[in-house]
This record gives sequence, C-alpha cells and structure tokens, in this order.
Amino acid sequence: MLAAEPTDDVIEALKAYFSVPIARALVLSTVRRAKLDGAPLEGRAMAQVVTALEHALPMYIADASRRSECVVRLQKLVSKSASDSPEPAPRSAKVAPAPNPSIASTVIQVSTADDVANACEVGRDIARRVGFPNVMQTKIATAIAELARNILLYAISGELRIAAVDSPRKGVEVGASDEGPGIADLELVMTGNYRSRTGMGMGLRGAKRLMDTFEIDTSPTGTNVLTRKFLT
Repeated sequence: MLAAEPTDDVIEALKAYFSVPIARALVLSTVRRAKLDGAPLEGRAMAQVVTALEHALPMYIADASRRSECVVRLQKLVSKSASDSPEPAPRSAKVAPAPNPSIASTVIQVSTADDVANACEVGRDIARRVGFPNVMQTKIATAIAELARNILLYAISGELRIAAVDSPRKGVEVGASDEGPGIADLELVMTGNYRSRTGMGMGLRGAKRLMDTFEIDTSPTGTNVLTRKFLT
C-alpha cells in the first residue's frame, strides 16, 4: 500500500463508477505499473496516475458521457494537487492504446496474502456484475484464490488479470502469469497422481475443476494460465 493519503481521493472519485474493490485495485495496479509505490501521490505523480487512468477508462466505462464525467473528476484532483504542490504537473505522457472497450479487466499484482484476498474480492465483484449467482461467484473467487496462492508458493510474485468477457459467450476470464521456475512434469502434476511436500499442483487442479476452460503453458522461465467461466 502507498503511505500517501491522496490515493484515497482517487478511489473516492472512481466510486461513482465502480465498486470500491474494483476502484482500489484499478488505482493500486496503476500506481505499481508507474513505479510510484511509497511515493506521495501528488503533483507530477498524481498527474501521471490520472493520465494512465484516463486512457484506461474506455476499457471499463462504455458510455461516453459517463466516461467524460469521470475524467472531469480525475482532472479536478490534478488541479488540486498542483495547487498544493510547487512542482508543476507534466504534459500527458504517451500511453499505449486502450484494449477493446467491450471487455472490462483488472490487473492485480500478487506478492502477498493481502493481494490474494484482494484478487478474490475483485473477482467476486466482477462475477456479480456479469450476472453470476452467489454460488458461482464463490466458485470463481475460489479458483482465483487457488491460482494466486500457486503464484505465492512457487514463483514468489506474479500477476492476475480478471476480466468480464462477452466472446465466445458472456462470462469471466482469469489469467495468471509468473516468472517462476515452471513445472517440470506438468502432465503428472495435473493428473493428481503427484504429491510434493507443499502439495504442488493442487491449486492448478482445483482451479481447473471450478472453471469451464483451462489452458496452461509452463517453462523454466515461468507459467501462464488462462481459464474461463461462462454464464449458462
């Protein structure tokens, strides 16, 4: 977490458009990608984060008028921060084009148990918004927990991407990636016939059972998992 309180101001501005868990995850992942952890979120840092958020908004808010309202709220934070700080706000930095606006997604860095809990909360909220009943929300959140814990156990850190998708059917997509040592015998691990002292593979098999599709690619440089749950 950032030590700086202004992070709460950004979350507060986004609360009119997102649930608190999604707003918090969106802000913190943006801050981490900008390598601003531990720095006061003011002046130039505030402008940098707000610019990144503005470019990401089409991915989350399809309605143009609501998106414009959100931008106005964020820009007010930049103006306030600039007036409170002697450091001038920079010109907008170049940002990569936003992904398909029909697909809402959140990227969560995973390196602590708190990140696992946050990912589950965000995943449950996205599943609810897509239309999944409570039981299925719990299954999706459990699959996310299994993938996140697998990252902590074997790769120390990595990231989860949780998305609401509408193709090939409406549902939720969860991607997990890390730069760990990989899985030496993936086929054996996924059959359930292999047991390590740490229970290697149990998290992956659990996620596979809970979701509708499951794809995994692993090598000595890391592991990537992509899984989906669809509305019936």
